[in-house]
Amino acid sequence: MSVLGVKGTDEVLDFGCGPGFYTIPFAKIAREVIAVDIQPKMLEKVARYAEKNRVKIKSLQSDGQLIPLPDNSFDLVFLSGVYHHLTDKRRVLTELTRLLKSGGRIVIRERTEPGSIILGPPSVDKEEVFTDLEAVGLVSLETTPDPCDKRTTLMTAIAE
Repeated sequence: MSVLGVKGTDEVLDFGCGPGFYTIPFAKIAREVIAVDIQPKMLEKVARYAEKNRVKIKSLQSDGQLIPLPDNSFDLVFLSGVYHHLTDKRRVLTELTRLLKSGGRIVIRERTEPGSIILGPPSVDKEEVFTDLEAVGLVSLETTPDPCDKRTTLMTAIAE
């Protein structure tokens, strides 16, 4: 969380939240967290995890192509291990960008270096990710190595 710079005033969208590995830590810091996932079972898990940790979150089922939330709602949109699954990456990034406040950030956490693990997520090309982020109008692209996994990178872009 410290690498992401989440503040108590932030509104965070955890896109592709899964069972809530990041959702719950966000909810312990941020003012509001919305967990979005395409799978209803993941939303059930994140709700149970939030209840167990005594934090409040909202959840929403979506594949990211249409998210029924107002424009300019979030300070941070976070995707961990989700980007490589998206079939229409730019369409989803356009929708997520619509949700960002001016100066808000999208952070994409993906494996960018091949690993020795046979099973696991594929690696993505950072340049392709940044090309997609620029194509939807995001700026100030930067990378940060994930302190927990040297094969993974946090790729950040900012809404104007």
